[in-house]
This record gives sequence, C-alpha cells and structure tokens, in this order.
Amino acid sequence: MIKTFSDLINEATLKGNVGIPGEGGDDKGKKYLSDVETRAAQRNRELATRYGREIGNFMGLVGRVRTMQAGHEKDLAKLAEDVIRGLYEDILDGVTLDIKFPDPNEIKKMMKDVQEKPEPMEMPKLKQLEDEGIISEIQRRKIANNIVQGEAKNVKKVLAMEETMSGFIEIFGKGKDRKEGQKIAQEYKDTLIKITDIAGFFDWDIPMEVQLEMWSRDKSGFSGSVKVEWETPKKDEEEESADDLAKRILDDLENTDEISGEAKDLFDQTGPTIHALGTDFSMLIHETVKGIYELISASAIPDDEETAETIITNTDSFADEIEDLRYGPEIAADLRDFMNKNFSVESQKVKNLREKVFGKMMLMPAPDMLKLMYLILNQDSLAKRKVKEIVDEIVDAEEEYQRQLADYNLQSKEAGEEPGDETQGENPEPGVAEEPEEVDYSKLAQREIQSMIDQALDDGDFDKVRELSTYLKESKRQEVFETLHAHEGYPSNRK
Repeated sequence: MIKTFSDLINEATLKGNVGIPGEGGDDKGKKYLSDVETRAAQRNRELATRYGREIGNFMGLVGRVRTMQAGHEKDLAKLAEDVIRGLYEDILDGVTLDIKFPDPNEIKKMMKDVQEKPEPMEMPKLKQLEDEGIISEIQRRKIANNIVQGEAKNVKKVLAMEETMSGFIEIFGKGKDRKEGQKIAQEYKDTLIKITDIAGFFDWDIPMEVQLEMWSRDKSGFSGSVKVEWETPKKDEEEESADDLAKRILDDLENTDEISGEAKDLFDQTGPTIHALGTDFSMLIHETVKGIYELISASAIPDDEETAETIITNTDSFADEIEDLRYGPEIAADLRDFMNKNFSVESQKVKNLREKVFGKMMLMPAPDMLKLMYLILNQDSLAKRKVKEIVDEIVDAEEEYQRQLADYNLQSKEAGEEPGDETQGENPEPGVAEEPEEVDYSKLAQREIQSMIDQALDDGDFDKVRELSTYLKESKRQEVFETLHAHEGYPSNRK
C-alpha cells in the first residue's frame, strides 16, 4: 500500500522500474541508470569545454535565431513538415500535421492542463496501485515516454540532413546571392545545434526540483509543445447531426456497398492530427517527432477510462517530463544502436522499421514489453532472438504487401495493353478523341473537390474553379473566392 505522496511520485520514476536493469529489487543486472548518469556527466564536461562562456549566453543565442528567422516562419514550418514526412512517410498515412510557429501565449494555452506532478489520489485509486497489472502498465508507459522524449531530442540528425540545409539556403537566400544565402543558412543551423546542445547540458546541470519550479511558475517560457488529437467534423447548424450522418453511412454500405460523398468527407476529416508548436526550426522538429511517437505509444493505453486515467496521472506530469528529458535520450539511443547493430539489413527492406518495432512492443502485454526492454538495455543475447520474431513479422507483412501491389500493377497493365482486353472494343477509333466521362461532383468528397480546384488553379481555368467551388461548404467556398481575386485579370465582381 502506498502510504505517502513521495511514494506515489516515486511509483512513476524509472527507479524501481523492472524494465530497467538494476532496478528490480534483487535484480543482478548492471546499474543502467547509474551508467546513464556517468555518461551524462562526461558529456556535460565536454560541452562545458566546447562552449565555455556561450553557455551563459544561451538566451542571446535564442534571440539571434529568432531574429534570423523573422519573416520566414511559414517557409520554415513548411520545410519542417516536408522533412518529417520524408523521414516518417511509411507511418504518417492518414495523419494530419499541423506544424507552426506559435502566436503569443499559444504554447501556454496548449499546456494549461498539464499537471506539475501527480496529485494525491483518492483512496480507491491508491488501492488500485497494489494491482501488479496496473503497476506494469505504469512502468511500461514510463519507459515509452522516455523513448518518446529521446527520439524527439535527436534533432541534430535532422539538422545534419542535406535536405534541411538545402531548404535553409533556399529560404534565407531569397533576394540574395547564393554565397550570402549559404552563409546565413549555415549560421542558423550552427546556432540551432548550439542551442540544442546547451539545452541538453541544462537538463542535467540544473537540479530537477529547480527545473520543476521554473516550469510550473511560467509556462509561457516554453519553446515548444505538442498535442495529438482525433478530430471529427464540426457540425454546422444547417447540417445533419453526426449520428444521422453515421446512420446514413451504414445504410449506404448495407444497401449499395458504396459510400456517399458525405461518408467520404467524414472519413477524410476523422483521424489523428499532430498539432506541433515551436519557437524555432529545431523545436518544430522536436515537438512533431514527439507527437509521432506519442501517437504510436497511445495504442498501449487501456480502453478502460479509469485505468487509463490512473496510468496517465502517474506518468504524464512536468515532474515526469523532466526525468524523461534526462534519461530518455540514452534509452532511445541504446534502442537505436541495438536495432542498427542487429537489423541493418531488414531496415533497408522496410521503411521506418524501428518505429514499427516500437509500435509492436506497445501492443505486447506490459510485463512482456518490460522484460524485452530489460534484455535490450542489459545487452542480453536473448534480446536479438526476441526482437527478430517481431522484425520477421513486420518484414513478412511488408513483402506480402509488395507482392500484392506488384500483382495489381501487372494486372492493370495487362488489362490496358493486351489485344484481348475487354475494354478494347469500347475504345474509339485511332485518332478520334474519346469523350470524357461526365463526373457527378455532388458525390465527391470535399477533399477530392479541393484537389480538382487546386489543379484548375494551376491550369488557369478559373471558370472551372468557380464551377467546382459551388460544391464546397460555405467556409471553404469563401477561401476559393479570395484565391480567385488574388489572380490578376480575374473579374472582381462575384455572385
């Protein structure tokens, strides 16, 4: 039975977590957390030597970056999304990314509901923590949160990418000669790396209780924040209720095996959205990657609302995040090293293999996941055999998908080229233009209509744009009108 508030807080720390070598009571494994602390101390000594007085000028470096990026925020946010989608393309299908620089107080508002530390819980919930299943879930989420933070802090990998530097040169070189653009881009990148390194130095140099006081006192001082939401369409007054629409969708499927345009809209607009805010490019990357891994780890949260609340209350506070920022980068790095060492060939076959393995681990029963993390961090030879089972399952699924895709493409090609094709007789005579099939725009999803409008705008076919806009909702229609008026030569009067 947990008797004190301090015991309750300790329940959510890595100390005593059976997934961490050396923390399982009579565990004879290496003292993993002590090893991490030794590594951190050595790294901080190196950073102190490398940056010297620049550490004390941390806010000056932050100010320099913000001055350099002023006026380029939208372009930098777009570059961040492009880079992220390139890195995580195989796991972001259907995920909306909302990446942007924040308005004043926007980060503070996003973080207003984050608790400083676990609050004393009611007696019935305290009794729940005697349940080994609940404790395992708490310990599993604690390790997952460390991996989330560790992957998010690995931003220097993104800053070092050729695509990132090319993007910086293009953004900062507008209106300047190439050499000047390269010089500004290089300074921006180098300053971001300094800020990232020094922030990591502070994570270990500033005592945790002092950090907690600083974080709790002024949330407006944060440099970034992320929120993952499952969004559903907002109901306009003139539209049918979501329940009525859902019923009609089911009727469509039952009676016709086809989904109406409204149903497509619903599916298009319902899905995960990662809202990432950052005050500079590296924070945009940090928060977006954090959101991606949070989305993956969310699969481990139990469906039972009360159980989920107990787990999250014990793992998702400022106090937890401070500890996660310390140990998380090392745990994530050791997991990366393990994958790179043992499964480099498979990583070439399957994009985002490491993220997919992490996702599979989140679906394991909590005790099994904790045992596997212990083996990995303890560098046990059994870990490779256990993870290979997961990797083989992922590789087999990928190869089966590729086989099906190849078969489909082959069948499509043969159907269009072979003389005996069923559609051969329907084709017009050579040299005679085929009449385009008439499209019923009212049955298309809003996203499809918007895509056609974008293409018509690119083609300069403004009459087509105006025709298509009549099938959009009123709010979107107004946006299209504004876009039309921005094009020179388009009539200013509109109905």
